Amino acid sequence: MDAKFDSLPWHDAELLSISIDRSNAGNNDTVTFVVKWPDGNKNEIIFNDCYFFDARMNFGVVAEESILEAICLDESSQISDIKSKWQSLGVELDNICCYRIITNSTNSQVDIYALSYTLS
Repeated sequence: MDAKFDSLPWHDAELLSISIDRSNAGNNDTVTFVVKWPDGNKNEIIFNDCYFFDARMNFGVVAEESILEAICLDESSQISDIKSKWQSLGVELDNICCYRIITNSTNSQVDIYALSYTLS
């Protein structure tokens, strides 16, 4: 769990874009969200050293993609599976977390399994 991530003003923030950067593939795969916060400010949230990305997104709704909630999980069956898979290849992922974002507008869920994130 990452209390700082969880305490960001996610509720009613607007998800503007998602991008995946594999220009340094295998060394630092990143996923970037651009978010407009309820106060009108915008930030990029860059998830670094990503190992798995799971997006179940619904489209066709004519509305801004508002966020219901976002949480950081440090335990789940998927995290255990990812750790096991990579451990068999000699990679320790003790600090991997699932950063989960759930939207209001389309009831979508995005899970990013990464070692860290930065806010810019």
